[in-house]
Amino acid sequence: MALFKLKIQPIDPLISRDSRPFGQGQGRKVRSLNWLTPSTVCGALRTRIGKIYGNFDDVEKLKSIKVRGPFLQYENTLYFPRPLDFVADKEKRYAVRPQEWKAGGTEMPLKLIPASIQDPPEQDFKPEPLPEFWSAAEMKSWLTSPGSFSLSDLKGLHGPKKDERIHVGIDPATGASEDSLLFSTTGLDFRIKAGIDSVHETNILQLNIALEAESPPEYDECFSGLSSLHPIGGERRLADWKAETENIEGWDSPQVPEGALRFRMVLATPAIFSKGWLPGWIESDLCGTPVQGTGIRIRLVSAVTGRWEPISGWSYEKRKRGIKPLRRMVPAGSVYFFESVGKIPSGFDWQELWLQSVCDEKQDRNDGFGLALWGIW
Repeated sequence: MALFKLKIQPIDPLISRDSRPFGQGQGRKVRSLNWLTPSTVCGALRTRIGKIYGNFDDVEKLKSIKVRGPFLQYENTLYFPRPLDFVADKEKRYAVRPQEWKAGGTEMPLKLIPASIQDPPEQDFKPEPLPEFWSAAEMKSWLTSPGSFSLSDLKGLHGPKKDERIHVGIDPATGASEDSLLFSTTGLDFRIKAGIDSVHETNILQLNIALEAESPPEYDECFSGLSSLHPIGGERRLADWKAETENIEGWDSPQVPEGALRFRMVLATPAIFSKGWLPGWIESDLCGTPVQGTGIRIRLVSAVTGRWEPISGWSYEKRKRGIKPLRRMVPAGSVYFFESVGKIPSGFDWQELWLQSVCDEKQDRNDGFGLALWGIW
C-alpha cells in the first residue's frame, strides 16, 4: 500500500460537531469542538476518493484507507496538542510525573502511582494559559530531553478561533425566511490574526490541516496530484485539498536515548478504548504491547488524562444509514507513563511506534484515532 501526504486549506470556518442534539425551533445552535475529529476528516477524504474513483459500491475498501491525522500544519511544520504533563505559572514551568503519594491520599484505580507536579511551589499554584498546539520540534524536545526544556523555548500556536454565525431557514417555494427557524453555528476559523505590523494592518496567518493516507493500489491515481475543492464536516464547509509536495517536519520519530526503560505515550489524536480511559491491550497485570508486531512490551505506571469527549455522527452507508451510537474519546494530549518489561532491542526503530494508532478496534485505527507520540520520563 502506498503512502500519500495531503495538505488541506480550509476556505470557510469548519464545523466538527460536539454531538449535542440540534433540536427544533428557534434558538438552535450547532457547536464545534476545538479541533476536528479524525472521523470528520477521514470521512470527507473517503467520500472524495469515492467520487474521483467513480464507485461507492465497495464501501469496505474505502474504509480500508488508513488515515493518520488530522494535524495542525503551519508553514512546513506539524503542530500537536499540548501534552497534559506540562503546566506553568507566571514564573516557572513544571513537569507532571508519577510520584508516590504521601499518607492521607486517595488510592488510584488499579493501584497506579498518582501523577503530580514535580517540585511544586510553596504558594497556591495558578496555572497560566498555554498555547494549545506545540510545534513538532518543541514536542520532540519535551519528549526526549524534558530536563533541558524551558518555558522561554515555548512558542506554539493557539490554533483556530471560534467563528459564530447566525442563519435563517429559507422557504424554497417563496425564497423568504421561515418563521421560528433562526439558528447559529460555531465553526473553526483557520485564518488567525497575528498582531499589527508597521503600517497598522493586521497580519493574517493561514493554518492548514495535514493528513497522511495509506491506500490500496487501485486508488493511487486518485491521490496522485490530488487538487480539488471538497467539503468537510457540518454545513458542508469548503476546503482546498492538495497532494503535499513539501518536506514537513513532524512525521518522523525523534531519537529516543538508547537504554531508556521508562516511556511516555502522548495522544496526538483522541483515542477510543474498549475500557474507557484504559487501552484494551493493557492486561490485568498492567502489561501489554501497544502496536502489534513491534515486540515491545511495557507496563502502565500512571496516567494523566483529560475529561472524556463525546463523538457520534451520521452514517451514509447502505443499510446502516442513521445516527451513529455515542462513544467516549480520551482527549488528545493525554499522557500515559510506562516502564519497559525487559530491555528494548538495541537499535529499535521508534518510527514503528511514532504516530501509530494504539486503539483497540481496527476501524478506529484506520480512521486515525489514538495516534501516539513517544518519549521518555
